[in-house]
Amino acid sequence: MRKIGGVNMSAISGKLTKDKTAQRYCSVYESLEQSLKEVKLIKEGKIKPKKWDELFNELKEDKE
Repeated sequence: MRKIGGVNMSAISGKLTKDKTAQRYCSVYESLEQSLKEVKLIKEGKIKPKKWDELFNELKEDKE
């Protein structure tokens, strides 16, 4: 299957095998849904948006 922007398009089409599903912590749909919830909370002022350097440091820590 063709990759677009680093995303395997078979993951989007819903044709996941058990092997591919085991590698993901959540589905593409669940990830998008969570992101939209966070954007909504940021717009409502309930959570503070992170700066790029804070996000980068968190991602760096998770990788280690």
